[in-house]
Amino acid sequence: MKRIAEQEAHAGLAMGDHDDRARADFAFTLRNRVTSTWMPGTRRIFDVRAADAFAARRGRRPQSPAEIRAAMDADPWYRFYLAARRASQEAIWEAVLPPAERLGRVAMPAAPRGSLRLDPSVEAPAYVGAIDIHCMPGGYLADRGDGDTGAGAVYDRGVYLYMSGLMGGLNDAVGQLAARFLKQRLPGFVPRRILDMGCGVGHATLPWATAFPKAEVVGIDVGAAMLRHAHVRAESLGIAAHFVQANAEHTPFPDGHFDVVTSSIFLHETSSRGLPAILAESRRLLTAGGVMLHVDQPRFDPDDPWATFLQENETHYNNEPFWRRYRNLDLEAEARAQGFARVELATLAADVVRQSQNNAADDPRARDRGFLALLAFGDG
Repeated sequence: MKRIAEQEAHAGLAMGDHDDRARADFAFTLRNRVTSTWMPGTRRIFDVRAADAFAARRGRRPQSPAEIRAAMDADPWYRFYLAARRASQEAIWEAVLPPAERLGRVAMPAAPRGSLRLDPSVEAPAYVGAIDIHCMPGGYLADRGDGDTGAGAVYDRGVYLYMSGLMGGLNDAVGQLAARFLKQRLPGFVPRRILDMGCGVGHATLPWATAFPKAEVVGIDVGAAMLRHAHVRAESLGIAAHFVQANAEHTPFPDGHFDVVTSSIFLHETSSRGLPAILAESRRLLTAGGVMLHVDQPRFDPDDPWATFLQENETHYNNEPFWRRYRNLDLEAEARAQGFARVELATLAADVVRQSQNNAADDPRARDRGFLALLAFGDG
């Protein structure tokens, strides 16, 4: 399958040698075969075989996502599909790890435009430290000490392969979309300081710095190696951004310090206790008239149990334990419970996930048609 966009080179990108790239190409192709061909085929298995088998046992066809899962789990072809899906995920990490490990410790920029501030005393929440999200070996917190960017290098390359290049050469399409949405929603709004929570390697952080070049843009994360990679990456791309090791539930910044508090594809990886704390911290950090904009996966559609069943595979088989609960949340109510009076939801569909010709309509990425934005305003 042809990529939508080649991954753009920068310092710290673990592309590796010819053999590494061949393994990455295999993982890329297998992932696409699973998601673009075999995943749509699961619906045919349900329609022609699994639903009838369920009805023979229960006296009616499955109706809820849980009943659909019970019907499908009993089917041998579907079990093969699940095994292939998991194998494709692990193939990505197996392709990315060797070049990332060989990359070793990367020298920090000598004359940076931005900055990096690490704090070893920061305690990562259990929902980050206890789980290898997406089955990423070592998780987001793997760190071998000074100069290590390994976790960031693994994540940066892995996300590109996982998303089949759909997020662009810099994996930054969501950040671009969020910044563009805010400019359109609030024309004339010129933030002085912008905070990107759970920034990882800065995929979504740097588009904010590009969209608002006069603003001070800060990205926070609990993973030191992720932030080192983010810093090296930003400097290599010639973009000034500041990265700080901090927990989004209680940051080191003073009240009312930021005009924008944002995140991208972050909230669904937080716990039922963590998410409200992050929203409360977002409100504390906002200036009067400031904007909170968290962009993430859309809600489950209660009228489409099949799509919900497919999406719940991330919780069941890909180490996304909070995914299902998050996608059933009333985010507006959660924000109001933390003191926000003006709250809106928007669907950021536009062109963020550009579908390849091989992505069938039954692919959940095609069905969602974008991302959900939780927009709220600071007092004043």
